[in-house]
Amino acid sequence: MTVIPTSYFGSIAYFSQLLMPDVQVEIQEHFVKQTHRNRCSILTANGVQHLSVPVIKPNGNKTLTRDILVSPKLDWRKDHWKAIESAYASAPFFEHYANEIRSLIYAETPDLKTFNEHIMRFVADALSLDFSINYTASYSSHVKRDFRLSLPEIEHEKYIQVLFNQSAFVANLSILDALFCEGPLARKLVLKSTQEYESH
Repeated sequence: MTVIPTSYFGSIAYFSQLLMPDVQVEIQEHFVKQTHRNRCSILTANGVQHLSVPVIKPNGNKTLTRDILVSPKLDWRKDHWKAIESAYASAPFFEHYANEIRSLIYAETPDLKTFNEHIMRFVADALSLDFSINYTASYSSHVKRDFRLSLPEIEHEKYIQVLFNQSAFVANLSILDALFCEGPLARKLVLKSTQEYESH
């Protein structure tokens, strides 16, 4: 069994893992802050920017991921959408996905698990990815492939990013980067990354 965390607009590598057999999303752990559970990375004119969803821990530091709540305040949602729009408005497929992604960010979903699940299902639909979202029923420290803290590093195929004049390609960004830049072709990036994982 492979165990991965929940993720806010996860990376290509993240969605590649969801396509692997026998994968479960961890929700029985004590929530780990400052991770991709509630944070994603986008590419802006000033470099990589991390967007973090403010969360509420009803049980303090012992709150399980399944019980983490999303802050109901609108400020962070406005900030996230403004940053995404500023970074990708000139991307080829921005208009194609903008309304749905904005709706996902502004959705009044109370808990992080469901909030992220809606995003995962949107990406699956947008890229015709066939995966099921299976959650852990209990916490176990004995799993075959434990990627709860970090995914194994596999370099995915490069594509033309918005800031194509930059010195080097920036990998491991949110799936938003590939969606806005490559549109439906981002599917191939995910599938090829899955094949890379399978060969290791």
